[in-house]
Amino acid sequence: MTCSFYFCTTYFRYEQQRDSLMQQSFNMEQANYATQTLKDTKMTVDAMKMGVKEMKKEYKKVNLDQIEDLQDEMEDMLEQANEVQETLGRSYGMPELDEDELEAELDALGDEILMDDDTSYLDEAASAPSAPNAIPGADSVATNK
Repeated sequence: MTCSFYFCTTYFRYEQQRDSLMQQSFNMEQANYATQTLKDTKMTVDAMKMGVKEMKKEYKKVNLDQIEDLQDEMEDMLEQANEVQETLGRSYGMPELDEDELEAELDALGDEILMDDDTSYLDEAASAPSAPNAIPGADSVATNK
């Protein structure tokens, strides 16, 4: 494609002008974006300042000593509630049991079971029928012979 000198130079100028305008537009968009970001940052910082100011104002209303006293009082109340539950859970008419005596008796029972030669309680389990291996209902299905 051949073009006249005038047409080519004019086209080249238009291309340069278009590129220049696009770059200017891009620069303006970047400046606008940076400006908006700074405005948003300022709003965020202002909100943070207000938040800190409100927190300080509310914190002045909080007495840490009162909170600790309240926690201690709550702990005491829970201990009392546990004592009440333990008291209500007592057994009446039951002899006092010694843990060591119970442990010794349990050990003796274990030894007795190990020394027992009578395995008749296992005979029933050993003579149990085997599990079926056929498909249920397979024998009742009619076949065409």
